[in-house]
Amino acid sequence: MTRQDRIYRVDSLEIDTAQFSLRREGQPEHLRQKSFQVLVYLIEQRQRVVSKDELIEKIWDDAAVTDNTLEQCLADIRRAIGDDSRNPRFIKTFPRAGYRFISNVRETVSDPAADKSTVVQDRVVEEILPDAVSLGPETSRLIIRRRVVAVAGVLLVVVAGLSFYLIRRQTSSSPVSLTLNQSGKRPVAVMFFDNESDSTELDWLREGLADMIITDLSRSNNIAVLSRQQLRVLLDRLGHKESEKIRLEDAVEIARQSQAQLLVLGSFARLGEQIRIDVHIHDARDGQLLTAERLVVDQPAQILTQVDLLSLKLASYLAGSPGGQESNIGLSTVMTNNLEAYRYYSLGVEKAQALQNPEAIELLKRAIELDPQFAMAYARIGYAYAITWDRIDEGTPYLEKAFQLSDRLTEKDKLYIAGWYAIANFDFAAAIKSFQEIVSRFPLEVEAYLRLGLLLHGEERFDEAIQVLKQGLVIDANAKDIYNALGAIYSDLGRHEEAIAMFQHYVQLAPAEPNAYDSLASGYQWAGRYDEAIAEFKRALALKPNFEIAIIHLGNACFQQGRYEEAIRQYQQYIEKAPSDLEKARGYNSIAVVELGKGELERAERSANQAHKYDTNGIDELMLIALGKRDTATAAKLKEQLDEFQRSDRGRRTSERSKLYAQGYFELVAGRSDAALAEFKEALTHRPPSWNIDAYEDCLANAYLQLGRFDEAIGEYERILKLNPNYPLVYYHLAQAYERKGLKDQARLEYQRFLEVWKHADADVPEMIRAKQALSR
Repeated sequence: MTRQDRIYRVDSLEIDTAQFSLRREGQPEHLRQKSFQVLVYLIEQRQRVVSKDELIEKIWDDAAVTDNTLEQCLADIRRAIGDDSRNPRFIKTFPRAGYRFISNVRETVSDPAADKSTVVQDRVVEEILPDAVSLGPETSRLIIRRRVVAVAGVLLVVVAGLSFYLIRRQTSSSPVSLTLNQSGKRPVAVMFFDNESDSTELDWLREGLADMIITDLSRSNNIAVLSRQQLRVLLDRLGHKESEKIRLEDAVEIARQSQAQLLVLGSFARLGEQIRIDVHIHDARDGQLLTAERLVVDQPAQILTQVDLLSLKLASYLAGSPGGQESNIGLSTVMTNNLEAYRYYSLGVEKAQALQNPEAIELLKRAIELDPQFAMAYARIGYAYAITWDRIDEGTPYLEKAFQLSDRLTEKDKLYIAGWYAIANFDFAAAIKSFQEIVSRFPLEVEAYLRLGLLLHGEERFDEAIQVLKQGLVIDANAKDIYNALGAIYSDLGRHEEAIAMFQHYVQLAPAEPNAYDSLASGYQWAGRYDEAIAEFKRALALKPNFEIAIIHLGNACFQQGRYEEAIRQYQQYIEKAPSDLEKARGYNSIAVVELGKGELERAERSANQAHKYDTNGIDELMLIALGKRDTATAAKLKEQLDEFQRSDRGRRTSERSKLYAQGYFELVAGRSDAALAEFKEALTHRPPSWNIDAYEDCLANAYLQLGRFDEAIGEYERILKLNPNYPLVYYHLAQAYERKGLKDQARLEYQRFLEVWKHADADVPEMIRAKQALSR
């Protein structure tokens, strides 16, 4: 029996190799051809571990593919079958060995008489996607979890949409040609969409969605598209009723009559108050599926914008020239004519986007050695230094060098560099304008959506940032960095479940990228899920032991659990691995914060002074230590420097919360309580530096406690616990507030909760000692 005529059943999965189909709980799941072949091969070889090399050899037949291509296929498979690489039910990864299908499989023979018209085969034909191998995996489904929209709002927009559709339908009744003009253009027929929601109020979308896509595709110079009027005439000839679903056989017949080469079929359904739109592109000769896209629209009002973006992406597929408006410009003209230099450049860009800056810069410098006129290689080095690493002085000269080689830059690249240069000069308004222009002029540029979303996030324009990033996902639903950016915004907003879902998607799309696990860990940490956070930080470090970002973040998580000695060890390791003076300073300052928390002022001052040698601008800890010693004169001088200092947060405006906290603490020590409270309240209006050793979420509550305003302190602490049920020291301070109010039973309860939350804390931490003493009385 051959591989093509078997059915494998695993729990709720059914894999039919004859039908080339995968079903999960009875519902079809889309898998690309290579991903499906990988899944079947692992099932066939389930009695053993299959190496990466064997999979590449068997599935890609010696084609030039990378490990990342295979990892993307496995990520696709895991999404489709509902598997988790960390707790696998089906496919287990054996580090440095390979993969094995570990679940029990029932195997039967497929029915050879099955209706082959139902086969859903992801056959990416070379004439449609000539650059598919080099571009990487196609877009998978986009499912973004969002708050439910009010029903009244939905109905209002539906009525507006119906009016829109009726206006569009008022077209001329004059005779039309039913054959597409194929003079140099690819002929395409877009069918009316199928309403799978059983909702008559959305019926207007059947022809409305098709009309939108037809209108958008008609703007392309490379596509001849069948008009809605032509389609209606051809459907009438077939005796098709207006409310009926258009069958694939009928669509193929329409294509034959109109001489279309490609077919676009679609459907839509309501998911709660969201609307899901599916679009399939078929080969008109035999009806075979070529590629598919899925879009989930949170609000019906967004349909026009989102479908326009989707249409742009479909146009690049249908026209056979992906790459956007500049796809006809050769690399040798605007980049480099040295293929090896371009290879180093491409690898460097990938490393920079994964925040692996030392490796990125090394690769990009190799590109420049091979081609000293490689303008974008200079620009990307400047980007890595100045934007993602905040080393402005080192990055700016490279950006300026790229400007000097402007004859080797496209208009799009010039806009990118202008935006990066504006960020390096802290001109965030100008940077936003640059990236808005890129999105407007080059709407398929996913990187521009990402950078614009990050900039808006820095300006705390959260809703706009989320919307821009979601538009980027319409262009590329596999844009892992956009999921990372969305996760960071949701985390800042305290929407932890949404944040973690975004970070998990990032991990699924980039399972070999340590930054993905670091981001997921940070999401868990801010949600108060410290055990899960530490496990993910360790996964990041298992992939890359010298990944300094995860090292210091793991130290922060330990510190926030009272594990001060372990935190100091992590910070010392960070200093050893630090690739720059800026990182060394951060490590010493972090040690100073731990020592300050232990009440060791002299040691904290020594560590902070050591940090100051590496970064003269880093004076936050020195100022706090001076205030701890009640040396307000020194603190006042340092405060003046703090007011003048600027630093960006990986290419966006840094949060004002840290500075406002330091200013508020200065006012509190100086005895100006009203001014202190005002500073703390203002601090809490800004996004939390949740990646930092301290997010200062409890600054106002602690001030109320110190000032004896216990009820207000208790209210603040309770607010924090709703945001993060394990926020550092909140239960301890809450116990103090109750104790000072004379509520001994409630105080004891909070002390007990504190000791439970900090059960792994060092025994000599001052708060641990005092809590135990309070309970012993």
